[in-house]
Amino acid sequence: MNTRKHSLLMALFASATVLASASASAAAPTAKTAPQPSMKSLHPDFALLDTNAVSVLKSGLAVSTMKTCGQCHDTGFIASHAFHADLGLGSFASTKQSWNASPGLFGQWDPLRYRYLTQTGDERLDLSTAAWLMANGERVVGGGPATTSRNGKPLAALNPNADDPETSLLSTAGERSAWKWADSGTMEMNCFLCHLDQPNLAARTAAIRAGRFGDANTATLAGLNLVEASAPGWAWNRAAFTAEGLVSSKSLGIQAPTNANCAACHGKVHPADNDQPLQLGACDLNDSQTATTGQVMASQRINASGLNLAGKAALNRSWDVHAERQLQCTDCHHARNNPAHVNGALKHKPAHLRYDPRSLDLGEYLQRPDHDFARGQSAQTNVAPEGKGSMRRCENCHDAAVGHQSWLPYVETHMAALACESCHIPKMHAPAIQAYDWTVIKPDGSPARSCRGMDGTPGDVRSLVSGFEPVLLQRTNVDGATRLAPYNLVTSFYWVYQDAQGRKRPVRLQDLQSAYLDGGAYAADILAAFDANHDGAIGPEELRIDSPQKEAAVKARLAKLGLKDVHMEGQVQPYSINHNVTRGESALNDCQACHATASRVSQGMALATFSPVLPSFVANNNVSGSGDLLQQADGSLVYQPVLARDHLYVFGATRLAWVDLLGALAFVGTLLGVSGHGALRYLAYKKRPHGHEATRRVHMYDAYRRFWHWLQAISIVALLATGLIIHRSDVFSAISFPGVVVLHNTLAVILLVNAALSLFYHLATERMREYIPQPYGFINDSMRQTRYYVSGIFKGRQHPFEKRPDDRMNPIQKLTYFGILNVLLPLQIITGALMWGVQRWPEVATTLGGLPWLAPFHSLVAWLFATFIVGHVYLTTTGATPLEGIRAMVTGYEEVEDHGHASTDTAAKAP
Repeated sequence: MNTRKHSLLMALFASATVLASASASAAAPTAKTAPQPSMKSLHPDFALLDTNAVSVLKSGLAVSTMKTCGQCHDTGFIASHAFHADLGLGSFASTKQSWNASPGLFGQWDPLRYRYLTQTGDERLDLSTAAWLMANGERVVGGGPATTSRNGKPLAALNPNADDPETSLLSTAGERSAWKWADSGTMEMNCFLCHLDQPNLAARTAAIRAGRFGDANTATLAGLNLVEASAPGWAWNRAAFTAEGLVSSKSLGIQAPTNANCAACHGKVHPADNDQPLQLGACDLNDSQTATTGQVMASQRINASGLNLAGKAALNRSWDVHAERQLQCTDCHHARNNPAHVNGALKHKPAHLRYDPRSLDLGEYLQRPDHDFARGQSAQTNVAPEGKGSMRRCENCHDAAVGHQSWLPYVETHMAALACESCHIPKMHAPAIQAYDWTVIKPDGSPARSCRGMDGTPGDVRSLVSGFEPVLLQRTNVDGATRLAPYNLVTSFYWVYQDAQGRKRPVRLQDLQSAYLDGGAYAADILAAFDANHDGAIGPEELRIDSPQKEAAVKARLAKLGLKDVHMEGQVQPYSINHNVTRGESALNDCQACHATASRVSQGMALATFSPVLPSFVANNNVSGSGDLLQQADGSLVYQPVLARDHLYVFGATRLAWVDLLGALAFVGTLLGVSGHGALRYLAYKKRPHGHEATRRVHMYDAYRRFWHWLQAISIVALLATGLIIHRSDVFSAISFPGVVVLHNTLAVILLVNAALSLFYHLATERMREYIPQPYGFINDSMRQTRYYVSGIFKGRQHPFEKRPDDRMNPIQKLTYFGILNVLLPLQIITGALMWGVQRWPEVATTLGGLPWLAPFHSLVAWLFATFIVGHVYLTTTGATPLEGIRAMVTGYEEVEDHGHASTDTAAKAP
């Protein structure tokens, strides 16, 4: 390694150490440290080279970032290990079956921007590679499809061919022409975009949109006193260089990437040093992530922003707590081979190693930093899937058990079911795109579109921003674990056609405009079909395909352009929401928010104010769109989650109608039955002559039996009551949900211990035999007892079986108690224990169906217990007097019929 390169790497080594220290200190907001030196003062001066590795001061040519940065860094390695550069080119494959040729920006059709990257063999040209760069270049860092063809050859080596989508261009008149890459140049990966303090994005964008791709990287330096455009090319300012021909990195502003650098492509960022009120272009695709999700990275308090927000005065918190704590995007989305972040990677090291020697030293890292940055598990970005789930997550910095154990029961169960964002991003306070309807267009060629979280027209200062609550959908992580996480759902509608080769493709924007417009205004037949009130204009409520006549008019116009099998389609795309995190006091921390009928977990989301066709949920992602897409009577569209399809059960929110219906029928049926039976008994009693029945006083229940009975009865009734509160916490919202859960579990323990002691008692005293029906003569005895309840009891006859201390139950009672004690009670105890132990023995619970099966079964058995109690209490009234059975269970003594007498209805009562 030469001396100059060694000096540069040593300086970079020191700067990276400083930056790592600064990053660590940023995570601890209470620590007061002295300001650290900026990267700008540490990076050494360097030469700007052209593609021939000659100083631009000598050649006067455009700068080459690959050659310039390649003096010390392995730029070939960096460009080949950067999904920001590849953008899906490495996976590009033309297909007849889909208009998506890759999982990335290069090849994946975006229905919001609508333009389609034409594949080889397509019948019609929409976006060639050059046109794609002109349309999307400001979001392309260079390299990848900006320098390399789809088959791996350099673009500059391709011969111009108007029939090839890689070497052609479509004019506004619809004519193809050949594109000469040798004239336009190509775009190398632009290191300046992320490593300059103030890259000239406007000049770069202007060069790209003009098709001057070879000038784009140099244009990034315009306005920095280094270079200006001149007639023959570029004029370099010799005075801005040192005597050795080097440029000062301090004056240029070389630095580690900041949030502002990332914001150039991703979304709205408001730097901490900007005291101006945050302004926001509502649903503006120039800030793509903000437009599609409402996410804003800003440390400023929300109520200090310049937005017209509903309830603004009360929003005295930052837009994002991590931005408030001065974290940078790179703190989580770091280079995966950065030694400063090796601790995050060491969890994958062999268990016997305390240190993994395969990690790079800092010098090696600075030469070959991996630009396949650590990333999350986004639903809408599928390029480089091998890197998904590699970034720092909440659990890497926060201990959920410590932060939640003081108030949240079953912390592990909640963390296993919910992504942290589900509670810590309860609401978005910026608007986001709701729907784009490309089945119709406005005179300016734009679609009918709507924003959620805003009342009024986007861009109008009078519009009120109300914000929106994300919908919670089940996400499947790369490790197979599932979590509920927040998303915005963006719906789009569009026309598609089938060409002569059987390829289904979206109707080109140029064709759509030709079908709707004529000379910048609506065509006469379109106006006739859409102008319902005949005022000579198409208003917003008329600009929708809500009738067969409108659909037919558009189809006819498209058919005239040669498009076949034209029809409408739609899709619902989930957009991940991971930023705008709030502290605990502003997060969802009320159990009723989820464990109630109006649960956040089951809360739906409005998709479109009008739906010309029922769309489909985009499936090529890690999000379960298992809910229902419901088209309302007014044409609007709603997404409604269905928890059961994701095998989720949320106490207080989830209900299986058939379980409650079956249980309620059993309970109400029994209640009505005993009420009717009791009324008939009373009427029969009033009609027949009264006398004294022969009875005798018997010590029926010893003290332990009475204690066991009442403790069990109170426990079961209390368990039923607390279970009902848990099941319908919305009805009992005034009662503390966590408190009821703790009480329910405590009562369950009491019931279990009491049942165990009772079992031991009955086994030890051999009184268990009382509860076991005897097979011999059981059916006949049961029939006798049934006839008594159906007939004899109304006539005042004796019970067919004598009640004795050693044989207290008739055959039907024995059968009932046998089922209760040997079937229902064990099942209720087992299912309850498994539900309680879901986070302790998840494998066992999962084997038995998990909560979606255990909880409904537990509820059904609870209904049966409640039904039994009704019947049991009623049967206690069938003794010598209506209250004799209950009195006996209190005192132990009971007056029972004396079967030793020749009993008649008028027999005298025994003394």
